Amino acid sequence: MNQNHDIWLKAAVIGSLWGASEIVLGSFLHNLRVPFSGNILTAIGIILMVAGHRLWPERGILFRAGLICAALKTLSPSPIILGPMLSIFMQASLMEMSVLVGRKSNLSYVIGGGLAVSWNLLYRILSTIILYGSSLIALYQNLIDYLAAQTSIQLQSYWIPILILWMIFFTWGAFAGIAGIMISRAASNAKNQLTIASRPPANDPVAGLPRSPNPWSLVRPISILILLIAGLYSISMLSFYPALIVLTGYLVLVWLYNRRLLLRFAKKRGFWLALAIMISLSGIFMGSANGFSPEGLMVGVEMGMRAIYVISGFGIISNELQKPQIAGLFRGKTMAPFFSALQLAFQTTPLLIETIPGKQAWRRPARVLAGMVGSMEYSLEYMRRQYQKNKAGIIITGPKGSGKSTLTAQVIRLLKDRGVEPAGILAPAYFENDHRIGYMVQSVENGSEHLLCKRTEQPTDNLPGRYKFDPGGLRFGEALLSAEKLAGKDVLIIDELGPFELRGMGWDNVLRDLLPGWQGTVIAVIRESLVEEITRKYDIDVRHVYHAGEACAESIADAVQSNQEKVVI
Repeated sequence: MNQNHDIWLKAAVIGSLWGASEIVLGSFLHNLRVPFSGNILTAIGIILMVAGHRLWPERGILFRAGLICAALKTLSPSPIILGPMLSIFMQASLMEMSVLVGRKSNLSYVIGGGLAVSWNLLYRILSTIILYGSSLIALYQNLIDYLAAQTSIQLQSYWIPILILWMIFFTWGAFAGIAGIMISRAASNAKNQLTIASRPPANDPVAGLPRSPNPWSLVRPISILILLIAGLYSISMLSFYPALIVLTGYLVLVWLYNRRLLLRFAKKRGFWLALAIMISLSGIFMGSANGFSPEGLMVGVEMGMRAIYVISGFGIISNELQKPQIAGLFRGKTMAPFFSALQLAFQTTPLLIETIPGKQAWRRPARVLAGMVGSMEYSLEYMRRQYQKNKAGIIITGPKGSGKSTLTAQVIRLLKDRGVEPAGILAPAYFENDHRIGYMVQSVENGSEHLLCKRTEQPTDNLPGRYKFDPGGLRFGEALLSAEKLAGKDVLIIDELGPFELRGMGWDNVLRDLLPGWQGTVIAVIRESLVEEITRKYDIDVRHVYHAGEACAESIADAVQSNQEKVVI
């Protein structure tokens, strides 16, 4: 395992523990309606980040952990996840920046904690302005002027109340940073207190990102977002009743897109209460006359309409982030380590959730957090083992003409009969007048095929053998080996890998992008003399080697299914 993959796995440990605490403790705080629950959860995240960084003081590990934890928020049943995902990532990035500038000193952890919680205040202010528009700023200033007129308190600036709030938030985060330092020291006495269960969780974690029953399409969310922008524009351009008609039409479209999302939004009692207060205050303080004013009331109503547009629109974006096809965006070569770590985090988090005690977490929070920190090394080794399991390779080999492709085709038929849906490519021979003169490239899924190469009388420069490749066949095979085509598949078949790939030709380009992030079983057909060189180049963890002419298809299919069972934690 290279260093880049290892740091992502360490980040996955921190991110998984952070995500598990967000899911378990966040639900508990939400059900009890505890005020400032977001800051409490942020403090827990800071403690875990500080302890994780003191254990593995590697550059970039904290913002990676934030990416993992943010992605884990898609497990949340809440229809609004974009804001929490952004906040988690920004909190981790601010911690990363602080320890980088402060050179990993204890002071840098304290300052980083303060900055991380400060983001909560900044996010709250910015999101509220986005929700209600610039009229909110005027309402705030009028409120400050009214309070100053009714009391003896004279403020030199409208910023003073915000600065006081910021000091409170920063101090809370700083204390969380100190607690992280203390708990990481105490964690050495609680090693492996929380251990990961070996039994499978209730849901299927192997799929990585959670599945949605609805098909994924860009058309609907883009259309809704265009209408969202048009709706916001209509508030300022149209009179009240035409703008209300536009809003009604927009909500009808949202209902057709996802009625459950709109029903959840309608049940947000806290939002509607805040909106009612906002409209009432606008009627009192935003009018031209003294006391309650219809003019000010209309300003508040427009702010409420804007809020409805923004919340429902971002709800749609959050819903799209929970679609499994988003995973395909991360299968490229650059994002492969992140995708691998993310899949392991999705596999491990449900098991970590089961290890976090419920009531004890609030009776003895320091002991529980020390146990979580103490389990980090164990969790890392657990993820490393699962990473190696998920990279299993089965090799079918033999001399030229020994029936490797025939044996592979038999294995494919058996797997399909057993309910396993493999993907990839086969290379059956191409015949003319009963003479083999080339090879085809064939889809493992549906049997469609295209000419790959034909023998030529003249040797081709810099190419092994006397074959001329068809560009259309190469494009056809590359499409079958693309990340998008293989999304959701657990068994990849490649027939075959040989001298062309070793020279950077053939399927080499697409495999270098695909295999680093592949988390299933690879069945590779390789010439006997090249097995070691090919598997080393593509980092294939060889579990079984079968020789054509000696092995039977049933034993290979059994090995594939056995490996699939091991992948499930």
